[in-house]
Amino acid sequence: MTSGLLDTLPQNATLDHFYLNTKRLPKTQHEERAKEALRHLTSSRPDLIILCDDNAAKYLGPHLKNKSIPVVYVGLNRNPRDYGLFPANNMTGILERPLLKRSLHSMCRLVNTEDTKVLILFDSDSTSDAVLHEAFKGEKSFNLGKVRVELKQFELLEDWQNALLNAKSEGFDTVYIGLYHTLRNGMGEHVPDEKVIAWASANAPVPIFAFWDFAVGEGKTIGGYVLNGRDQGLAGGQIVSEILSGVAPAEIPPRSAKEGSYKFSIHEMTRFGIVLPQKIREQAVLVP
Repeated sequence: MTSGLLDTLPQNATLDHFYLNTKRLPKTQHEERAKEALRHLTSSRPDLIILCDDNAAKYLGPHLKNKSIPVVYVGLNRNPRDYGLFPANNMTGILERPLLKRSLHSMCRLVNTEDTKVLILFDSDSTSDAVLHEAFKGEKSFNLGKVRVELKQFELLEDWQNALLNAKSEGFDTVYIGLYHTLRNGMGEHVPDEKVIAWASANAPVPIFAFWDFAVGEGKTIGGYVLNGRDQGLAGGQIVSEILSGVAPAEIPPRSAKEGSYKFSIHEMTRFGIVLPQKIREQAVLVP
């Protein structure tokens, strides 16, 4: 996301990062961390504020609404109205809309062309809640044509891991790995996301796919029709540049970034015996 912003913003722009770190910190510390961020904004007095992801919008957005400093939100999965950010005379931004159903339709048939059963795994973070609310409207099990889909969310890594380990015995042909960045062990300690996805790759009893590009590659998932954080940054940077050139935020409607693209790991496809249809292969980015 940052690289996308840097490639789109004016060359004389300087980015000052403040990380809320809410995917690692316990929820009990989120409010205090948000207060620290607001104090930082007060002292640093930026020309424009960029809120990345849902927690930044949720915790900081209401305090910044209709103030003098323009605000651009990026990577917002929930409707900005849900956070009270629309309408606002100083705010606009980029909506992140993972095409989960499209991805499911196109990928699960690579494993089973008949009656397919798919498990989707997410953590219990507010970003995951937002994604699933927008994509599935709270449904935990549903049919997409002949595809039977079940969705599970977990706070504890052990529960998440057991769901993956038991996927084959429970009749699932494939597993989709959603967001897994807030999982904690039995002692309440945050587990680094790179360890979670590496374990999933090493222990998956069925082919595993992804909705975001950061989970694709050797020792991760096979791939899928995925979103890219860089695209969010590029789209957000375009809006920021418009505002810095004099366009009022209220004159720029919120919009979505690039919808997504096919990305696959050659190693993981070979490992699971996955062969891409030519139409998908022609559009896909292939990585090791």
